[in-house]
Amino acid sequence: MTSSEELIQVRNLKKYFQLTGGVFRKVMGYVRAVDDVTFDIYRGETLGLVGESGCGKTTCGRTIMHLIPKTAGEIIFEGKDVSEIKGGDLREFRKNMGIVFQDPMASLDPRITIKNAVGEPLLVNGIAKGFRLRNMVLELLQKVGLSEDHLNRFPHEFSGGQRQRICIARALALNPKFIVMDEPTSSTDVSVQAQTLNLMKDLQKEFNLTYLFISHNLSVVKHMSDRVAVMYLGKIVEMTPGDIFEDAMHPYSAALVSAVPVPDPSLRGRAHILAGEVPSPINPPSGCRFHPRCRFAKERCMEEIPELRDMGGGQLVACHFAGELDLGYKEELDASSTLAVEA
Repeated sequence: MTSSEELIQVRNLKKYFQLTGGVFRKVMGYVRAVDDVTFDIYRGETLGLVGESGCGKTTCGRTIMHLIPKTAGEIIFEGKDVSEIKGGDLREFRKNMGIVFQDPMASLDPRITIKNAVGEPLLVNGIAKGFRLRNMVLELLQKVGLSEDHLNRFPHEFSGGQRQRICIARALALNPKFIVMDEPTSSTDVSVQAQTLNLMKDLQKEFNLTYLFISHNLSVVKHMSDRVAVMYLGKIVEMTPGDIFEDAMHPYSAALVSAVPVPDPSLRGRAHILAGEVPSPINPPSGCRFHPRCRFAKERCMEEIPELRDMGGGQLVACHFAGELDLGYKEELDASSTLAVEA
């Protein structure tokens, strides 16, 4: 159950990657993967993080996990700054966090059995070994819908959906409070996606888990998330506590919503197709980073960086003209809903 208590507080988080060249590996520039991001994740909730490929979603999740070091900013977990935790304390701290990677096959060692893959966190942390370890691994596998017959199999003997369940079991091994789900259903078909998503929701209720759910699939995010943050070129441009399909106020969010497939062919050409390509994070545009692709852009957008403004009800939007624009995406939603009812 979602509470009003912040489990994680992210403040002005930045993650820049150096670009080097030449014989002496001189720094030539920086990739601004995450650039001044601020948000909270409440205990027991699922925060969806969406955006196009390359917008910095995964980097943001891994930086929060302290898998890669931040460049600047603060990541506060239960009142403690993650970046200040070192040595043995860091190992102890990491028991509170888990991660499910996008590609389950790549995140499992093909040379070891599932019993060893899921049991490794328990063994490394000195929690269990021998017969007790086997029993704990079996219990974890049963939680995600697998059986004793799967213990001694190797990753290549499973389907994509089963492998993702194994990764979820491994993420649960140390009884974490927070799990980063990095596009956990992107490599599975629709029917398996539904099973995996429902499993994650059931586990969240059972263990009071908190999720950061990273995806580019808005329909999946709508099903999973309590709140949604929309990311573009390293920045949060909108955060809504409601239904992103109904409440989008940023032109980029509206374009993402309008691009979601609808079942009627006559509506396919009505999506607001974004012009141009995503600018380079090495040299992002001045002012609003979205202005080169925004059909509502004005001179102010090219010069002044918009701040996240509270538009009421906890909805934050980084747009100078939020609330003044006729985004038009609801026309397609209304039309597709009418057709679904008539059908």
